[in-house]
Amino acid sequence: MNLNLNDVAVLLLSLTALILLISHDWRLSVSSLGVLYLGVFTLVLISWPMEMAVVKLVAGWISASVLGIGLVNLGNRQYRPNRYLPSEIIFRFSAAGLVSLVAISLTPSLLEWLPGASYEQTLGGLILIGMGLLILGFTQRPLQTALGLLTFFAGFEILYVTIESSVLVAGFLALINMGVALVFAYLLLAPTLEVEE
Repeated sequence: MNLNLNDVAVLLLSLTALILLISHDWRLSVSSLGVLYLGVFTLVLISWPMEMAVVKLVAGWISASVLGIGLVNLGNRQYRPNRYLPSEIIFRFSAAGLVSLVAISLTPSLLEWLPGASYEQTLGGLILIGMGLLILGFTQRPLQTALGLLTFFAGFEILYVTIESSVLVAGFLALINMGVALVFAYLLLAPTLEVEE
C-alpha cells in the first residue's frame, strides 16, 4: 500500500510539474502548485515524521495562496499571459520528456550517494529539479519564475530530507518557500502600486 502511494505521488508530481510548464492560465498554475505540494508531502513522509512533513504541506499551500491572492488583487486587466503556439507546447512536452528520461537514468546512481533515500523520493526530486529549471529557462515573467523556483526548491527539499531531519532545517526551508512567494507576489503587484508623496 505504501509503495503504491509513493508511485502515485511521483506521477502526481510529474503531472503537476508538466501543467506548470505548459499552462498559461494563472488559476490552473497556482492550483497545480498546491497539488504539487501534496505529492511533496507524501514523499517527505517517507523520511520525516508526520508533524514535520505537514510543515512542508502547509508552507507550500501558503506559498501558493500568497501568489494566488497577489494575482487576484492584480486583476485580469493587468495580468495578460502570453498564449503558447502549438509548436511551443509540443517543444515543452518534448523537453519535459527528456527531463523525465534523464531523471529516470540518474536515479540509480544517485541512490548510491543518498543511502537513506527511496527510489520514489530520488526520482520525484530529480523530476522536480529538472522541471523547475525548464520553467525558469523558458520564461521571463514573474509568476512563471516564481513557479519555477518553487518547483526547483520542492525537488531539492525531497532529496534533502533524506539526509537531514532537523526541525530547524524544516523551518528554514518553509521560510524560504514563503519568502519566495511573498517577494514574487510583491513583484507582480509593484507596477500597479501608486506612489504617494
